[in-house]
Amino acid sequence: MDRPMNQQHYDIIIAGAGAAGLTLLYYLLKSRLHSQISVLLIDQSLQPDPSKTWCFWDHSSFDIPEIIYHSWNHLTVSALGESYSEDLLMNKYHCIRSIDYSGMILQEARKSESVTLLKAEIRGFASAGSGATVETSEGTFSAGMIFQSALKPSDFSTSKVDVSLLQHFVGWEIECREDLFDPNKAILMDFDIEQLNGVTFMYLLPFSERSALIEHTLFSAEILDQEQYEEAIRDYLSKRFHLTPGSYFIRRKEFGAIPMEDRVYSSFYCPNVMNLGIVGGLAKPTTGYTFKRIHNRCKSIVRHLEEGKMPEEKRESQYRFRVYDMMLLSILKNETKNSIQIFHDLFEKNSFDRILDFLDEKTTIPQELSIFSSLPYLPFFRSIYRMKHRIFTGA
Repeated sequence: MDRPMNQQHYDIIIAGAGAAGLTLLYYLLKSRLHSQISVLLIDQSLQPDPSKTWCFWDHSSFDIPEIIYHSWNHLTVSALGESYSEDLLMNKYHCIRSIDYSGMILQEARKSESVTLLKAEIRGFASAGSGATVETSEGTFSAGMIFQSALKPSDFSTSKVDVSLLQHFVGWEIECREDLFDPNKAILMDFDIEQLNGVTFMYLLPFSERSALIEHTLFSAEILDQEQYEEAIRDYLSKRFHLTPGSYFIRRKEFGAIPMEDRVYSSFYCPNVMNLGIVGGLAKPTTGYTFKRIHNRCKSIVRHLEEGKMPEEKRESQYRFRVYDMMLLSILKNETKNSIQIFHDLFEKNSFDRILDFLDEKTTIPQELSIFSSLPYLPFFRSIYRMKHRIFTGA
């Protein structure tokens, strides 16, 4: 509902209506706190965004299965002229469209008497006694607790970072004139393309025999010109699927740039203002996948709030997984050719389910040792030497 003009204080403020803010709102709406608290959601736009998709994999059923747009249980990875394909036995790979996800949660929010929506620019946060305030273009509002995904952490510029890359991409959702794709099979990574600007691959998710999302993706420090991504997509569609521009049309485009860093992100912007989403360090540093980690964090936050506790300050990954991420980030930055060899060997010598569990940080130490024993060891030794000052001081 619209904000009452005379209300300036709320129990909870959510600053940012992206995946993180809306996910927290979703779990609050489903919690036993729903009818007991007042919630203010603030963002510059409160309209569903049609330009984004979020993907993740999981063993079990997702909390909101009806919002999944498409799923795949067969994945392919190609590198160094060889392809590896496998049916997933434990995981499924899912895609969710932002327009569906955001639309569903915002619709539920507008029905709730305890939720207020405010379209405004978010300018800053400050602690205030036992709570906090947010300054916006529509005024200043206070709450006992604020959760924000709109602004970089207050200590962002001074936090330690040795490797700072981006996973950046342009995607086209295309519709072909003839049947071409298998909607049960996705291309997770195809590295058999030109490697001109860092580690580069193509990613293809078919939604039907004639429609698919294809993305040109890079792990590097610099964003490219739009035309460079799009020319690479055109070239791939021509060489891989023999598609000419007249044999398909582009339904929509998307662009993304996700940080891949060894930076230590703060849990709190300031007292009583908690960071969420990418600015809360929830993006997996070596993959960029964030959506499921957001869900796990938001469920934990709501459990703490239901118990009358302050959400805990914690790092998303255990120490050994932070070390693994640091090593791979260092290799991705410094050794493009060896990076592709690592991906090749990883998928050649390990099951896809085991790899996905490893990337999801669900494996055991013996399983991780087995994975590393299948990979070339010299790049990892070099990365340990480059990152020793971080690895041996707590990562």
